[in-house]
Amino acid sequence: MTQKLKIKDSLYILKDAEDNYVFISTATRKVKKFQVDSLVKNVIKFLDSESSEQDLIERLSKDYNIRDINLCLQALEKEGIIRKYEEDLKEDRNHRQLLFLDELTDSRKETLELQRKIKNSKIAVFGVGGIGTWIVNGLYQIGAGEIRITDPDIVNESNLNRQLFFDSGDVGKYKVDVIKEKLKDAKILPFKKRIELNQNLEDIISGCNFLVNCADSPSVTETTRIIDQYAAQHGIAYCVAGGYNLHLGMVGPIIIPGITKTFDDFIEYQKRMDPLKDLEKIRDIKQTGNLGPIAGAVANIQTMEIFKYLTGKGRINTNRFAEIDFMDLRVEWREF
Repeated sequence: MTQKLKIKDSLYILKDAEDNYVFISTATRKVKKFQVDSLVKNVIKFLDSESSEQDLIERLSKDYNIRDINLCLQALEKEGIIRKYEEDLKEDRNHRQLLFLDELTDSRKETLELQRKIKNSKIAVFGVGGIGTWIVNGLYQIGAGEIRITDPDIVNESNLNRQLFFDSGDVGKYKVDVIKEKLKDAKILPFKKRIELNQNLEDIISGCNFLVNCADSPSVTETTRIIDQYAAQHGIAYCVAGGYNLHLGMVGPIIIPGITKTFDDFIEYQKRMDPLKDLEKIRDIKQTGNLGPIAGAVANIQTMEIFKYLTGKGRINTNRFAEIDFMDLRVEWREF
C-alpha cells in the first residue's frame, strides 16, 4: 500500500522575527523551535494537504538531492511534525480519537494498535445508575469492543435527573434492556444479577480486560469486596467508581491484583482517616441529593482512567484517589 504523508492536523506552525519556525502541539501544548532551510519550508508547504511519499519526493527532487529529502522527512517524522499513513484518512467515528492518540505515539502504526486494543477490550460494568450509565456511554464513545452490564433494577422516575439513556417512556423497564436497545451499534451484553456473595458472576467476568464497580447496594464497599475476589482470581484490573455524595465527587483508584495496593489497603486508609470514627452513631442518613452534572463529571474522569489503562498512555490513578468539591472546584488527592 502506498505510504501517505501529512502534517499533523493538530499542529500550529508560526514564524518568528529571525525566520525560525515554531511548532506548537495544540493537544500536548509542547512547543518546538527550529531554524529551517528552504527544503523544510517546501516540505511543510506541500504537506499542508495529504500527499504520497513518492509524489512528494518526485516533486522536490527537481530542486533538492533525494538523500537530503529523505533525511529531512525522517527528521520531521522523528520530531512528530509529520506522520506516515497507510490507511485512507476518512472522518469516521474514530477520526478525532485517532488524532488524539497520534499526539501520544511515535508512529501511526502505534496509534492504530492502541485503537485496536480498545476495540478488542471486554469491560464489565456493575451497576448502571448515576455513575454507571455515564461510564457505559464513555466506553461506547471510545470504542470498547464489548461492554457487559449488570443491574437488576428497573427505571424509575427519580433516575431521570442524573442517569443517561433513560427517559419517561422507559419507566418500568429494566435498565440493562433499555441501554442495549439504545446502543444498537455496540456489543452490549446485559445481565440482571445482584452483586451478592451467593451470586455466581463468572459469566459476567470471565474473559474481561477490566472491571468497573458502580454497584452501591447494599454498599459500594460490600459489592467491591465481592468483585475484588473475582479480580484477584482472574488477574483482572478494576476500579472503584461509586463516587459522589451531594457536592463531592470521588475518583476511585484502579486496583491491579499483585501490582498495586489492595482494596483492603484502600478501606483501611479510609477508616484510619475517618474524622467520625470515634463518634457514636445516633441516626443514619436516609437519602442524599444528587445532580446529573456531578455524576457525569466524575464518571467521565473515571472513564479517562480506563482509557489510559487500556492504552498504557498517561499516569493511571493507582494507590490514590481524588475528592472533588464541585462547589469550588477544589481537588484533594489522597494516597493510601
